[in-house]
Amino acid sequence: MVHPDDIASFLQSQTHTIQTKSSWQWSGRIITPSGIIKWIHGESQIQRFADGSMVWDGLFLDISEQQAALRERKQAELALQQKSLDLQQALNNLQNAQLQIVQSEKMSALGNLVAGVAHEMNNPLGFIAASLKQAKPTIADIFEHLRLYQKSFPNKSDEIIEHESEIDLDYSLEDLPKMIDSMSMACDRLKNISTSLRTFSRADRDYKVLFNIHQGIDSTILILKHRLKANEQRPAIEVITNYGHLPEIECFPGQLNQVFMNILANAIDALEESNNGRNFEDIQLNPNRIKITTSRQDNCVKVIIADNGKGISESVQQKIFDHLFTTKAVGKGTGLGLAIARQIVESTHGGKLSCNSVLGLGTEFIVEILV
Repeated sequence: MVHPDDIASFLQSQTHTIQTKSSWQWSGRIITPSGIIKWIHGESQIQRFADGSMVWDGLFLDISEQQAALRERKQAELALQQKSLDLQQALNNLQNAQLQIVQSEKMSALGNLVAGVAHEMNNPLGFIAASLKQAKPTIADIFEHLRLYQKSFPNKSDEIIEHESEIDLDYSLEDLPKMIDSMSMACDRLKNISTSLRTFSRADRDYKVLFNIHQGIDSTILILKHRLKANEQRPAIEVITNYGHLPEIECFPGQLNQVFMNILANAIDALEESNNGRNFEDIQLNPNRIKITTSRQDNCVKVIIADNGKGISESVQQKIFDHLFTTKAVGKGTGLGLAIARQIVESTHGGKLSCNSVLGLGTEFIVEILV
């Protein structure tokens, strides 16, 4: 007897065979007289006679063992998929745990190395890549102009004069050494970061040195200069420095420079975001501006880095230093920069890093380091 759950498919297979006059095939369950459920596979050829009668000539095979094996295989596949999901979840948990270690107050040497390299290398490497991209067409223009000059030597042809004006040769000759110098400074910055990370990773040799904070800020501004320059969308971002009289302080210079880099890079990002929907002329009337003010108050040195972007809400301010929190688009930010900055300022240097912001007016970050 055909199993009740398979009667529909059994009847459908017969109807299909009769209508299409094809051979018959069907797989399903039957119930034996003793009540045992078996899987069978049936096949039959149909002989049709002139009087309309038909003879079904075929066979049935017991495929219960094959079906059991198939079920076991499917169960194994499902189990394997579940294990894969469990493994992926475990990997995600491990990655999150690693990131938590990186952001904890007592960062391990490995955590600092991984987080510092992964986050900080982006800025100088990005600058080097951008400078090289600018240098290549400039050099190509100069070479092209020199070839034209040689072609018409000793007198300048109209073609050379026109091309010289077109590529602004004087500016190119003046700017090329500056780009090379900037790339060299970026390489030095990478070297300093590497040295700082090696020092930090070996606690037995971890010590502070005297450092001029103004030099660190100036070098960071220089590294980010390519992002401050004017482009087709906006004028140059103004950087105003109002430096007070500061003593050299004992600190980890590479790590403090990392703090300045993260804050300044975020300020530039905020200004570029605030430019959405504004044209070049509008921005000129109220230019993008970053103001850096330093002073000494009692036993601490204070650095205030302020921008005139669109500001951030109170709810975002409360989470801005949280681990992995970012308001940037996917692929634009890691949510590590400010968390690392706070760890460096507060845990490593015993200082304080805070944020003040007013929507529509801008944001300021205040770095306080004990003298």
